Amino acid sequence: MDKPSYLFDKSLIFSHIPFLADLKPFEKKLIFDSLEISEVKRSELIYSQGSPPDAFYCIISGRVEIFIETENGQDILEHITRGKYFGFISLLTCEPHSVSARAVNDTVIAKISKENFAAILKSVPRLAIELSQMLSRRLKRKDLGHPKSIFESTIIAVYGEENIDDDALLYSIALSFGLKSQTQKKAVLIHVSAGKSMVNEVLRIEPARGFKARGQLFPPDEVLKTIVKTDKGFDMLRVFPNTQDLPLAPFLVSLLTMLVNDYHYCIIHLPQVLGPDVFRVLAQSDQVHILVEANAAALKNMSSSLYASGVWTDTEFKKKIKLIVLEEAEAHGKGPRLTCQQEETLFHQPIFATLPHLEKKSFVLDDNFSSPYLKVIRRISRHVGEVLVGLALGSGSAMGLAHIGVLKILEDEGVPVDIVAGSSMGALVGALWCSGYSASEVEEIILANKNKIYLFGLDDLTLPLRGLIRGKHVHRFLKRYLKDMTFCDIKRPFKVVACDVSTMKQVVFDSGRLVDAVMASISIPGVFEPYRIANHYYIDGGILDPLPTDILIECGAKKVISANVLPSAEEIERTYEILNVKEAQGGLVVSWLRRLIRLWRNKPLDFLRPNIFDVIVSSVQSMEFSLAQISALSQSDVNLHPDMTAVSWAVFDNAQDLIKRGEDEARLHLREIKELVKRVD
Repeated sequence: MDKPSYLFDKSLIFSHIPFLADLKPFEKKLIFDSLEISEVKRSELIYSQGSPPDAFYCIISGRVEIFIETENGQDILEHITRGKYFGFISLLTCEPHSVSARAVNDTVIAKISKENFAAILKSVPRLAIELSQMLSRRLKRKDLGHPKSIFESTIIAVYGEENIDDDALLYSIALSFGLKSQTQKKAVLIHVSAGKSMVNEVLRIEPARGFKARGQLFPPDEVLKTIVKTDKGFDMLRVFPNTQDLPLAPFLVSLLTMLVNDYHYCIIHLPQVLGPDVFRVLAQSDQVHILVEANAAALKNMSSSLYASGVWTDTEFKKKIKLIVLEEAEAHGKGPRLTCQQEETLFHQPIFATLPHLEKKSFVLDDNFSSPYLKVIRRISRHVGEVLVGLALGSGSAMGLAHIGVLKILEDEGVPVDIVAGSSMGALVGALWCSGYSASEVEEIILANKNKIYLFGLDDLTLPLRGLIRGKHVHRFLKRYLKDMTFCDIKRPFKVVACDVSTMKQVVFDSGRLVDAVMASISIPGVFEPYRIANHYYIDGGILDPLPTDILIECGAKKVISANVLPSAEEIERTYEILNVKEAQGGLVVSWLRRLIRLWRNKPLDFLRPNIFDVIVSSVQSMEFSLAQISALSQSDVNLHPDMTAVSWAVFDNAQDLIKRGEDEARLHLREIKELVKRVD
């Protein structure tokens, strides 16, 4: 801990520590003479678990996290902020610290040494009584095993270069709106501006009174009374930079760490005109949203600016960055659009989101998030707010066409889906949907191809060395509609599950070409040849993970909707009873005539039943259903299971019926789905 580089009036300290504010004058003087003011740098340890008691600490500005060391690393117990005190339990019990304390931001601390603290307690006995009562309450809660309710808060800094500062400001406004709307938690936008601001026009509010920046210590009441409530649910605080030669970063950090006591999300827009102070505040934030245009020059300039500021060399800082790319390169005449890989290579960081081009004059905060821009904002807000809705589309061959019906209902009812995971046929349907086709357009694609032999053409048969079918028809079909799209080109996050033949381990595709990932996922073992990507061979993801709910949870989804279209044992039994009855009608001659007609109509699989394909696929699907049910019951909030009675795994020509079954099942659970999406945990 260092002496602060700026002086404090110690008499002001008492107004920032409620615990000391009501003391009598002589008691205040006693503490005044004992107070030491020190500054702890971000990530610096204040004391460690097991160390002897040394002092009473109180936070003047900044944040401190309390944690314990475990076998698996560090377990964060709580964050404490301005006006809170810590370290006193060890002083009272005379035992070593049971936890460690570390600064989250650059933090100013008032400290009273162990010896001086003991003398104060003797002179002011009521302090000892109050602290002992607090200690008793804490120990009692610990003994009873009651979980401590922690008020979590996140500081989000938004920054863009000067030429897109308006875009960064609009993004800050939209993000504040999105976080409030999607999480139902308190959000405040801190807008740092000296001159005329477009915020008033966008939010349709009168010019707001602002709070003028000053030193690190300021009365909280003066700040709170300048906060404006908007009709969009979030609050706004305008900050006017000071005209004195004082560093702005310490004030902003102090302001933000004060506001975290009252808000779950503090979003601060940092204009580039603030100079080096921008990077100091970025380094102190929990998340850093960097906006940059989608062209090589802009990406290089931003990367260079961060590197020159010194923050770029901080590994922890890099983890905080979320790169937001503005799709405006072509509109500004700055050359062709870069690929996702090119953008990430230029910036040396993965892209978090891509924002569609926005006409600033028509910018409106729409409660339905109907514009393409706001749809992305909603998904970002749900990700940041940890309320992502995930959709798992399972295996099922032709039965997987029911997924289209599910998607149609979700679209029609405005149910937000933030991330999709697909296995086998679920990967195929999910790829078409996530690539930008609407559910109705996916339906049109399937119906236009349902009578074509794009799956099981006789010319696609091969020597049964690795499989019975090469899969070139399916590959041609996928290539026609997905072209050379990669996972970077799609409209929403998408994960595809497959199985590596050499290791028999699950592989999750989220990069590379969509066609390759889908082909790997749908390659039913024994039916299709394993699909080769580079030097690896892949088969159907459904044999290991037929309903990939676990992938969604690993990606941060808090609410999971799953669609299991595999038939249950009861449905399979009823199906074969129905087929046997039909076959028996008209006798043996009529039955064989029906089979010959199917063969003539290019339905070779229906000529002989059960055939080798039936045996393989039915065996695989019966195993997959059990695995899918485990996923549905243990990891889904809402599981959809359309009735698959009297449905064969290969009846792609019955697409319309299968899609309707998916619609019916989704409608049946629609209320449950909507309640899930609205729920705030």
